[in-house]
Order: sequence, then structure tokens, then C-alpha cells
Amino acid sequence: MSMFHPPALPFINNISQKFMFHVKQFLNFLENAAWRAGVKHLSAWLMKLRFHEVFFYLFLLLLPIQTRMLYNPAQSYISWYFNYHLAIFVYLTDLILILCFLSWLVFERPRISLTSKLWLLLGLFLWVVVSVFHVKQIKLGIYGVFKWFELLLLLIYLRETFRETIQFRLSATILFILGVTQAILALWQFHVQHMLGLKFLGEYIPPLGTTGLATIDTLGGKVIRAYGTFPHPNVLASFLIFALFMGFFLVSSAFAEASAGRRETKLRLFLVSCGTILITLGIFVTFSRLAWLATAIGYLGFGIYWLWHKQWKKSLILAIIGIVSCLSAGVLTKADGTYFELLKTRVLDQNQTSITDRGFFNDLGLNLVAQHPWLGVGVGNYVPALRDLYALKAWQYQPAHNIFIFIAAESGVGALAIFVLIIIQIFRGARHGPVGPLKFSLIFLGLIFLILGQFDHYFVTIQQGRLMLFVVLGLLAALPNLQHEILNDKL
Repeated sequence: MSMFHPPALPFINNISQKFMFHVKQFLNFLENAAWRAGVKHLSAWLMKLRFHEVFFYLFLLLLPIQTRMLYNPAQSYISWYFNYHLAIFVYLTDLILILCFLSWLVFERPRISLTSKLWLLLGLFLWVVVSVFHVKQIKLGIYGVFKWFELLLLLIYLRETFRETIQFRLSATILFILGVTQAILALWQFHVQHMLGLKFLGEYIPPLGTTGLATIDTLGGKVIRAYGTFPHPNVLASFLIFALFMGFFLVSSAFAEASAGRRETKLRLFLVSCGTILITLGIFVTFSRLAWLATAIGYLGFGIYWLWHKQWKKSLILAIIGIVSCLSAGVLTKADGTYFELLKTRVLDQNQTSITDRGFFNDLGLNLVAQHPWLGVGVGNYVPALRDLYALKAWQYQPAHNIFIFIAAESGVGALAIFVLIIIQIFRGARHGPVGPLKFSLIFLGLIFLILGQFDHYFVTIQQGRLMLFVVLGLLAALPNLQHEILNDKL
């Protein structure tokens, strides 16, 4: 199947001339004394990083990868089908987070005040622990308890340690660069329709025809959606949305500095804008319709935000980025009829299987809630409980495709109530943070993730998904720490 072969375009020479112009700008930028001073300042700040901060930023760099070890693989199969939710994995990100937390607790000896939010976190953790006492598969229960402990401690860590704007900006930059990298991998995978040989990063795309493989049906056969280094295209799409929103924040920040006339920041604005376009194209090839909708809402939301604050030039830049992204996707669809067929199939798909399957899985989850309302079926034991109650096909033993239904079914309605109260408190507290694009980006992103969580389960069941959600919640919880910062457009 031929893909990614756009025809020769008449304006290619103009593009190359502009590209060379920006290359020359970059070379001049390297000689700029202001740039050297900025790097020197950043280097000095990085040299002062404590052990736990180094481990945290390393964790962010590793967040998209699936490098892991599987404990007792035999227990992870239902007949011939490997079930992710029966598996016990030890991820590289787990090990780095443990080092981060230990170095923070041992060397910093933080004094954590017992606020109402902390009591809620402790209450949720204790409720999850209690739910383990009636499970059938205790190993899965202990594994589930560890995962909740890790996530809640991550939230507390971010709330207690993120107190400077530079920490937010560095995290946003890391996530944005990772997003650009994943978008390039996604475009490449979609072009070649198979793995790229990055198994050491956890890349795995099953062969065409494998049950559970994410594909699109076309007249010419099935086409594999892009995975990146994630376990499913929908999880990749959510990470790219995370990176996209960080890109919007960085575009705003770069524009604010570029408007002062500094040449190096104008180049940074150009590079961030190009990266944002790549991330948008990466979202396109995941062929996640919910992610497409979230991306459109993101562009529209930031456009309205900047128009509301009468920041016309920022709105214009965002519009240009959006238009170039759409035109680039349009070039792909016109350059190869397969792309257009894929787009039309995905948008106009009359097959309601994905909707009916989600409804079916949610109904199973609600039935579990009705039978075990207080403590649920026990943390980590959702799929074993389904197996005890229902005779399904091997691939149908899946979590409810709604994070709230899943939490209630696994740990009880009490755990769900506490979890909802934690989210409400975090968003209420975020209102007291500094006014600006950073606050808007994080609150908007948090709401988008919660909405996506009403249609899928990976934000509480899959490693990268739950880490993404709790990083966002942790950053939101840390926003009030910036009240001492100057309230300006850079935030």
C-alpha cells in the first residue's frame, strides 16, 4: 500500500528558501551573547537540582516508554488471549519514581501539613487497602494497592515540591519535546504499517490480523493505526494531547518574550510552532475520533481565551498553526487516495461497534457495582470477578470504559466518592494560582482528560495513562504555590 507520497508542489522552492533563512537565524542565534547567558543561567539552575528533582525529570523523559518486566506470564492469559489487566508489570518508570520518592523523603525530610486534601488522599488509600481483604487473587490486589500508592504519592510530591515557574516550564518543555518525538514515530509507523524495531522502548504493534489490533477497515483491507511506544493508539493520542496543550502554553510564553524583540526567542517561537504542527499531525494518524474532537476543542478554547484577553497576534499565530496542520493533513489525503478513504471511513463510519462495546463493558461494570457496592470486587480483581460471573469471549474480559464506573466496581462507591472529592478540591485550589496561560492550560487539560475518561479506562488501568492523569492532577494541585510569582503573561 502506497502512503506518504505527496506530489511535487510549486511552492517547494519558497519553503526551502525560508528554511535556509531560519537555519541562518539559528546559526546567528548560537553566537548571540544573550543566548549564552540564558544557557548559563539554566545550567546553573540545573546544577543546583537535588537528587529527587533529577529523578523526577528523568521520570518525565521515560513516561512514554513501556520498558518493563512481566512477572509470572502464565497468569496473564485467558485461553490463548493475553489480558493486560491480569498481568503484573514492573516498569522502568516505577523504579525511577521509587528513587525519586526515597531521595525526597530521606534527604529532604519534608514536613507535609495535614490538610483536608491530604486526609482525603489517605482516606482513598486506606479504602483501597481494605478492599484487598476480600479478593480472590491477592497478588493482583497487592499490585493494585502499590499502583494507587505510587499515584497518590506522585500527586503529593508534585504538590509539595513544585514552587517555581521554571519547574513548570521545564516539565512542559520535556513533555512537548517527547510529544514531537512520538508524533514523528507515529507518522513513520503509519507510513510503513509495522513496528520500527524499538522494542527496547516498549514499542509493540501486533501483526495484521491479530485480535485486538487497532485498525481501520477500508475497501482495500485493514490499516493499522499509529501506536508510538504506547500500548494502544488511544493512549498515544492522549499523550499527544498532553504535549499539544503544553505546546500552546510554550507558544504563549515564547510569543511574550519574542514580542520584546529578542531574536533568539523569535526562533524559539518558530520551532515551538512547527513542533505543535507535528503533534497535531501525530494526533491525526492515531485516528482516535475523541482525540480529534479534543484537539479541535483545544484550538478553539485557546483561540477564544486569547481573543477574550485581546491578544490578537497570539490568536493569529494559533490560527496559522491550525490552518497549516489542516492543510498538511489535507495534502496527505490528496497525495494518496488511501488517506482520503481512511479519513472518510473514520468520520462517516456507520459501524456502531465501538459504541455498543463501550456500553456493554460499562453495563458489566455497573452490574459489579450493584453486587458489591461498598468495597467493590477488590482492587486489581476486576477481570477475575468478571470471569467468575460471566462466560465471555477471551477478549471481552475488559474493564468498564469509564473511569468512575471502574473505580466504583473495583473499590466501591466510597472510594469513588473520595476520588471525586479529591478532584473537586484540586480544581478549586487551582483557582488560586496565578492568572495566565499556564493555569488555563492545566485546568483545560485536566477537564479534557476527565471527559476522555468517560469513554475509556486507561487513565486508571494502564501505566502511561494513569501516570499522565496524576501528573496533571499534581501540577494542578501545585498551582497555588505560585501565588508569590509575578502575575504576568509568562505564566
